[in-house]
Amino acid sequence: MALFEEYKNHPDPFVRERANNWTIAIGLQRVDRHNVSDFLIQVARQKIEGKITINKAQALIDEHYEQMNSNRSSL
Repeated sequence: MALFEEYKNHPDPFVRERANNWTIAIGLQRVDRHNVSDFLIQVARQKIEGKITINKAQALIDEHYEQMNSNRSSL
């Protein structure tokens, strides 16, 4: 199944557009050979469904990767 395929025929056009935008963004990361985490996909789903704002999504992602970098530094 393609990423965010479940939103392809969603009745809300804004949900479809957000899913398409996230699919493109993640696809561009993959073109650059960057793997996206399950966490990022989970945050994207929350944003697509309108549960969080883009600012909240950015904050969650920033916090997550900051914490990951902090954990690596302490090794």
